[in-house]
Amino acid sequence: MKSNNTSCFLSFMGLSFATSPFIVTLLAVYLLTEFMTELGKTSEEIFRAERLPILNFSNFEHK
Repeated sequence: MKSNNTSCFLSFMGLSFATSPFIVTLLAVYLLTEFMTELGKTSEEIFRAERLPILNFSNFEHK
């Protein structure tokens, strides 16, 4: 009976150790996705026409 408890405990610990990298990977993918989304929003703001400087060109008249 003691062997069964030890086997169950080892199975539980093995499953716990195998689950941890999976959860950490999911968290890393989530954070990377959020970072890339924010980076995309920031780049859109940089290239919006309202944020670009107004370029004043002199009137070049060809004579």
